Amino acid sequence: MEPSGGRGYPPAARSDPLRRIYRPQDAPPKSDWTGFAGDSSKRDWIEQIANIGTSTSPKAVGDGALLKEAVTRQDALVKAQAGCSFQRTTAWRFVTGLGRSHPVENGFAWRHHLGTPYLAGSSLKGLARAYARDWDGLSEEDLQRIFGPKPEAGLAIGSVVFLDALPVAPVTLEADVMTPHYTAWYQGEKNAVPADWHSPTPIPFLTVAPGQTFLFAMLPRNPSEQEDREDCAKAAGLLKDALETLGAGAKTAIGYGQFVEQQDIEAGVEPRAATATAPAPQARGRENWTGREVIVYSEVVRVVEDRGERLLVRFSDGKEEEVERHEARLR
Repeated sequence: MEPSGGRGYPPAARSDPLRRIYRPQDAPPKSDWTGFAGDSSKRDWIEQIANIGTSTSPKAVGDGALLKEAVTRQDALVKAQAGCSFQRTTAWRFVTGLGRSHPVENGFAWRHHLGTPYLAGSSLKGLARAYARDWDGLSEEDLQRIFGPKPEAGLAIGSVVFLDALPVAPVTLEADVMTPHYTAWYQGEKNAVPADWHSPTPIPFLTVAPGQTFLFAMLPRNPSEQEDREDCAKAAGLLKDALETLGAGAKTAIGYGQFVEQQDIEAGVEPRAATATAPAPQARGRENWTGREVIVYSEVVRVVEDRGERLLVRFSDGKEEEVERHEARLR
């Protein structure tokens, strides 16, 4: 699926992250990333982890036997507690934990005892709730029952427990590159402007490759209660739609993080686009960022409309795009 908005890249650029790096027309491609500004140690580490620039096949992380055991235990738990589970596969790249502290600047969320990327249950709960509120039109009463009250009200415990999403097999990694051009301007240096004479700075980071399958699971808070079991099934349906239409993790605005059924990938079916059925209300007590300047993808942009969990922003080239609130920070 082509990511919506003006920040997406054609399939040819997706297949080779190096093609996104700016270079003069007469400069040949450099598969080892040499000749560019940046930390060579960071580049070397990324190459080692993802086997960039080598003749070996893409590296898959995680022990297959341990992953099979973990998935089997989670399936057994779901069955014992009358829960719901399903598998979905990455339609394109996926990354989570970019904001975490990390030796190479851009973080990555690892399940340490398995040695693989994963999606935290708390993140999945937030994704499903945002989809239910902003796109599915679920009533406030149902929202609070299923997902719990808003965090400022105290413990946000609802009728459904979201478990961490785990890969069902060793995970293939890829590298991608973000290339901020106007570093001095982003950092607010005096008299700095976003001009073409600034040098781009390629920043490599790890991602999960397309075609990697994860197990998603949730449990009713009280398995003996019929209403909780029905809420669990409802939450599973909401999460499936949210994963397919909105995406999980970081950089969803440019097509990252969409999870679809494996047969859809094999058949070449594009993920569905979300259609709003209800207005996106503001969370109570949250500052409205409409008109404020924020930093997104290392660029300073203007917030055209604050839509709660998502922001409509305008980039310096005049193009507008909707991004997740957690991907932006006030300047």
